[in-house]
Order: sequence, then structure tokens, then C-alpha cells
Amino acid sequence: MDNSDKLRIFYENEGEEDLRLSNGGVHYLEYLTAVKYLDKYLKPGSRVIDSCAGSGVYAFYLADKGHAVTAGDIVMHNVKTMQKKQDKNPVLNEIYCGDALRLGRFPDQSFDAVLLMGALYHLADAGDRKLAVNESRRVLKKDGVFVCTYMNRHAVIMNNASGSLDNIDEILTFLGDGREGIFYASTPGEMSGLMRECGLNQLCHVALDGISCLMYQTAKLIDETGLERWMRYHFAACEEPGLLGASYHNMLICKKI
Repeated sequence: MDNSDKLRIFYENEGEEDLRLSNGGVHYLEYLTAVKYLDKYLKPGSRVIDSCAGSGVYAFYLADKGHAVTAGDIVMHNVKTMQKKQDKNPVLNEIYCGDALRLGRFPDQSFDAVLLMGALYHLADAGDRKLAVNESRRVLKKDGVFVCTYMNRHAVIMNNASGSLDNIDEILTFLGDGREGIFYASTPGEMSGLMRECGLNQLCHVALDGISCLMYQTAKLIDETGLERWMRYHFAACEEPGLLGASYHNMLICKKI
């Protein structure tokens, strides 16, 4: 069974990404932070490709904001979910099934902005990660905006360490390779290095959930008022470099050189 089959099975059974991101607490904070920075860095009316769109949570958000959005995903289940949403709210320019590593259907410099918000969660091979970023760069216009997200290895370890640390061998293995099933977790240094290697100039490095993952059980219980209060701290701190190693999900925003 290859990786695409494993992804298909996982996402067919996991449910829509929209549900995870809208379920309150930490996950909703991740979403709110992501859209805050998308709004900040994408110029109005940009032509955007979301090449690993999942069920389209960010693609539809950006289209509703007036951007011309093309959305694709490697998992047909996700594509069909987007098509159903498109039937009710026909705002996307195009929906397709395809791999973010292979964007040959699009000419060079086709888009003002490229979103790679999900593929790097699943690319354990360094060559595949570089290929995905380089393909994004190829279809991006000069001075265009590239946005990617990744999971942070050390935050995954914090969330998975058992109370007695009887899983320390598994932790040390994961520390070395970042692999857990179909998932891959990187580090802030590794990802910044990949951006430089691929000729992208880093504009912003954001801790999408910050230290909220350290208080996960508490954060899940934050009511609307509490979340609004916590966001005042989070938005003031999420660009602090020291938080990148604690945050479960991070975002890099770059410009094509």
C-alpha cells in the first residue's frame, strides 16, 4: 500500500478538516491564526492555488474574501467534499484531484499565491518535501507569496509522552526521524533551511497554536469569552521565535526571490 492509499483511508475515516478546526479551543485558535496571516499577506483579488486543500476550509474562506482560488487534493474523498460545498456556494475557480508534488497541469508563474498547508504533514522523505516546495515555487509568480504549514516534532513529543515515560524508546526514535504512521513532524530550523534552499525569502514564521498545546485539556474547555481573552495574548506572542519549538502547528510565509 503506497502513501496515497494510506492517506485516502485515513481521511475517509477521519472526517472533514473543517470539523477539527471549528471544534473550539486549540484547533479553532489554529484556524483563526492562519486566516489572520493569510489576510495580512495576500493582496486583494490574488490568484491562489491551494494544492493540498483537504476539504477546502481555507480555499473557500479565501474565495469568499474575493480571491480567485483553485483547490486540489490528492484524496478523492476530500475533492468530492469540496465539490459538494461548491454546489451550494460556487466560489472556487477550479477543483481537481492531484498531487502537490506534481503541478504539471499549471504553467510556470501562474499564481500570485501558493498554499501548501497540509502536504508537509505527510512527506517523510526529504526529497519529496523539497520537490513539493519547488513545484509550488515554479507555479508562483515573481514576488508571489508562498504559505506552508508543518507539524513541530517537539510539540508532538510533548503531547505523546506518557506519564511514566515508558515510551521513551519510541520518543527517541521519533526525535530522530519525525515519523509516526502517515505523519511527519519537522522542526522550525529544518523548515527555515528548506525555504532558503528552495530560493524563498522568509517573511514570517508563526506559531499557529503557540503554547496552547501545552495546556490542551484546559484550552479545550475555554468558552467564547475565555478564547477571546486568550487570543489577546496569543496574537501578541505568536511571532516570537521561542514559541516555534512549543507550538504543534507552525506556518511559514515566504516571497519568491
